[in-house]
Amino acid sequence: MSRSARIAVLAAAVLLAGCSRGDSLTESAQSAQFDQPVEVTNCDTLQRFDSPPQRIISMNDHVTEVLIEMGVADRIVGMGYRNAVPTPETADKFASIDGLADEYPTKEQILDLDPDLVVGGMRSAFDDKEGRSRASFAELGIPTFLFSEYCGAGLADIGMLETDYAQLGDILGVADAARDVTDGVVSGLAEIDDALAGVAPTPTFFYDSGENEPTTIGSVGVGQLIADHAGAENIFPEGDRPYLGTTWELVGERAPEAVVVLDYGVTSAQGKIDFLKSQPIMATTPAVQRGNFVVVPLDDFFQSPRLVGSAETIARALHPDRF
Repeated sequence: MSRSARIAVLAAAVLLAGCSRGDSLTESAQSAQFDQPVEVTNCDTLQRFDSPPQRIISMNDHVTEVLIEMGVADRIVGMGYRNAVPTPETADKFASIDGLADEYPTKEQILDLDPDLVVGGMRSAFDDKEGRSRASFAELGIPTFLFSEYCGAGLADIGMLETDYAQLGDILGVADAARDVTDGVVSGLAEIDDALAGVAPTPTFFYDSGENEPTTIGSVGVGQLIADHAGAENIFPEGDRPYLGTTWELVGERAPEAVVVLDYGVTSAQGKIDFLKSQPIMATTPAVQRGNFVVVPLDDFFQSPRLVGSAETIARALHPDRF
């Protein structure tokens, strides 16, 4: 069985385990309370739960997928980014959840559903300018949870994902299912690491978007985590955000040997590649001269099990002799 097939089987097993455990616990948790209150500190915000939340709003599609894999799809009463394409493993349950908006729902839409937990995967989910700050929900007695990639120092290592998932598992009363999801991510990355042991990382430019000024990944997000496990040396390992703006001159000076193109938006991945080939500075780089492009979906560059697939895709493209 190929490495990608083994990862797919593992993902399916994680989903089944999460659904079986999560669904049974959901039934028993409808009126039950914890033996003692659960308290977690998430992104410097202390949250206290006397019982597992039963009316969850998921603000981002990757959050929805994680919650589905933890087995609590039936507790999600509404979600944002309803137009996203889910993974095959989560598609059926994803389709059964009410979508509130193509992007983020308004605060009024959220409050209309009387949630007892709002979970966001990006800082913009809790945009104060849109009236959705975490503090504003707290004032109404509604707890919130934000994935760590978008708070504080960002996602410094896989341990932060493990902490986030463990906290969600504790909050939702599905600790075992959450652990299974985490184990799937950790073991998938470990398998890639084993295949790449001793390999020299390839200097790589991660192209998100932008023609006048390019946007790339910074050093504190899932993109950097993927690079670290894929044998790719991010040529912009600076900044305090998951993404940062730079200049073509700097990209040229750092002479990437490969380009990872994030596939999303109105410009297709091939359209982005065609632009990079025509960009005068990029045309001088080893990556473009050798046609060394790797395409991965942006949906895989968030704090979800999808990141394993992108890490493997990039690793296979950059180091084919290891697979």
